[in-house]
Amino acid sequence: TGGLLVFGVPPLLAVGTGLTLIMGSSIINTLKHGKEGNVDFRLGALMVVGTIPAVVLAERVNSQFEAWGVAGPVIRYVYVVFLATLVSFILYDYWKTRRRAGTQEDQVSTASRARSVQSLKIPPHSIGIPGLVSLPTYVSLPTSNIQGISIWVPIGVGFGVGFMAGLLGAGGGFILMPILIFVLGIPTVVAVGTDLFQVVITGSVGTLIYSLSNNVDLLMAVIMLATASIGSQLGVVATRYVEASSIRSLYGVTVLGGCVAVALKQVSESSGTEFFATLASILLLGVAGLICVIIATMMMIKARNRETTPTHASGDDTG
Repeated sequence: TGGLLVFGVPPLLAVGTGLTLIMGSSIINTLKHGKEGNVDFRLGALMVVGTIPAVVLAERVNSQFEAWGVAGPVIRYVYVVFLATLVSFILYDYWKTRRRAGTQEDQVSTASRARSVQSLKIPPHSIGIPGLVSLPTYVSLPTSNIQGISIWVPIGVGFGVGFMAGLLGAGGGFILMPILIFVLGIPTVVAVGTDLFQVVITGSVGTLIYSLSNNVDLLMAVIMLATASIGSQLGVVATRYVEASSIRSLYGVTVLGGCVAVALKQVSESSGTEFFATLASILLLGVAGLICVIIATMMMIKARNRETTPTHASGDDTG
């Protein structure tokens, strides 16, 4: 959606079409990650309980902004503030974990805080079904390495992510993954897969709601989906070769590029200067292309190292 805003697509149409795009691109990838065991479907189902009503509420809020004539500036400003906060935290975490000696590859700087969140005791502690049974509101999530957590935590996360996704048209992807990693303490690879599962639900609900007000351009979404599918397949394969810390840092750089691009677009709209809009487009495409090149290079290096290691080992045995 940020890219659509940068390229001048009307705000609500950008949000609706963006949700359609991420829904389509995430379905196949969710299945692929599911086969790899990287999707926590139990966690995803809990978050969906909060996500669906939140997306509906966000669409109503956006429609009111549109009626007031402020949807464009509001969406762009919220984008910039949120992305700036997010990238600051991601890069800070990368810097902090790198300073620690002996830090494990998938460890983040908020590991102790994540354990505190997992141990939260939030009432009600059980839900009674009249005449039947009383069910506890605590579940284990073995796929996410969580022994026990209150269901109200993922439901609350789902509501917050769903509202922001419905407001910004981001599908919750760039919002949810950092929360799963840094707040809930979920392994990075599982966070990626579970995030995609949640995006499918968010995108589906958002597409339905925004299409009812004619704010979805299906042709635009299909064209972008055709090209996005290539990058998505690269992303699935990349999780096997690229280290978790590298995924987080590259993700931070991508978010930073999007943040600056949307900010430049808002400056262009406010000042009426086309130069900033052009610069925003160049920056957005340049960062995306650079990240793809970096990931592809890292994958090739890792694959080559895997091929040469057995060769050296057999050579040593022969000698």
